[in-house]
Amino acid sequence: MKPYRLLTVLSLSLLFILSGCRVVLVDETLEQAEAEPEPKGKEPISLQSKVQFSTNKLVFRGETDLPKGAVIEASLTEYPETVTLQQVMNAEAEPLAETKVSETGEIGEDGTFLIVMKRSDPQKRYQVSVQFRPELQPQAVKDLYGETGEYIGGGEGFFEYEAGQTEYKGIALFAPLPNLNDGGFYQGKWDMHENQEKARPSF
Repeated sequence: MKPYRLLTVLSLSLLFILSGCRVVLVDETLEQAEAEPEPKGKEPISLQSKVQFSTNKLVFRGETDLPKGAVIEASLTEYPETVTLQQVMNAEAEPLAETKVSETGEIGEDGTFLIVMKRSDPQKRYQVSVQFRPELQPQAVKDLYGETGEYIGGGEGFFEYEAGQTEYKGIALFAPLPNLNDGGFYQGKWDMHENQEKARPSF
């Protein structure tokens, strides 16, 4: 066979082979991005609050970097009658969980909140708290911090708790509430703190 004919045959054979094949270019980095979504980052939360009290009501005021519409729960939980004032002030005793009463408020456009509660019995001592609890949030806030608070990145008052057999992460601040007979500087207003024994009168 003459050289030019051999070259022609080889060229035609190669053309037939290539015509039956399809070359697909794969961007492996794109496949990895689709298969492995980027992990969601942790979102720290800043929460500050004061509680002002009188014989018949409690007023909670605070500020936070939580988004508008986020829900804050203020609560009042009674101590047993056998617990002393010193134990209450130093957080050396646990309040009765079943006596908890609460009210909720929403964060405003300026990052502040105001919650007013009735003081159940001024002759008793209580633990008061403000809490950011994931299960109380609208869906837009849950999307940011997680259904159970799994995307909360910490902050003052970060704590873990259980509700309805589900484990949650949230933010909580506390203060003691003496009874009317305790008198002294305990009457008036408190700066709330993540550790109740560190809460201080507010002026």
